[in-house]
Amino acid sequence: MINLLLSLGAAAVLVVLASLARISLWLSIPMGLVAGAALFVYLGRKTQQELEKIFARAGEHLKKQKFDAAIEVMKEGYKYGPRQFLVKGSIDGQIGVVQYLRQKNDQAEPLLQSASMQHYIAKAMLAILQWKRGEKKKARGTFELALKTGKKESLLYAVYAYVLTEMGDRGKAIEVLNRGLDICKGDERLISNRTLLQNNKAMKMKVYGEQWYQFLLERPMVRMEPPPYAKVSRRAVRG
Repeated sequence: MINLLLSLGAAAVLVVLASLARISLWLSIPMGLVAGAALFVYLGRKTQQELEKIFARAGEHLKKQKFDAAIEVMKEGYKYGPRQFLVKGSIDGQIGVVQYLRQKNDQAEPLLQSASMQHYIAKAMLAILQWKRGEKKKARGTFELALKTGKKESLLYAVYAYVLTEMGDRGKAIEVLNRGLDICKGDERLISNRTLLQNNKAMKMKVYGEQWYQFLLERPMVRMEPPPYAKVSRRAVRG
């Protein structure tokens, strides 16, 4: 908001100065608007750069699984909320995702709720929490909102379809995958999962790798192999 007000103020000042210089309004107003827009973009980029530094620091804590420390660092970004639109919603979304991954759903849900619409991963997680609580209609609505900003994301269609299948609505799940293929044309992951559903088989979401497992709907399969020192050589078997 502050960035916008500063930009509008700069535009107004330029128009006034141009008028005092007896420059036509037909010329001074466009000049003011261009200058104001340029300043708004510049200030927005400066704010974004500061937020990126904060998220980079938080990321270092996350790599070490120091979640509380990461959250405290991310909260530093709230001070930029009054300066730029969507900052608070973006930070809420990031913290909400961390709390979701920690399975602290009571703390995660309000943050996922207030996350900006651009954070479609946060909104998908919110929809999952709503579904698990039995609020199927609300969950569908939240997924639809997430798709408005994440409409080009194959994963989002697949997660939505997976949840619909778990709700027992295989037909709607296939419809969602078809919608995804209208946008993500030729996406093999959507095509293969649609074929599975059409043949009354379970979806295979592991094709999305770690992106899928972040939703905590399936546990990643871990291959259990004996450590090197426990392996028995053929020579030892032969004696």
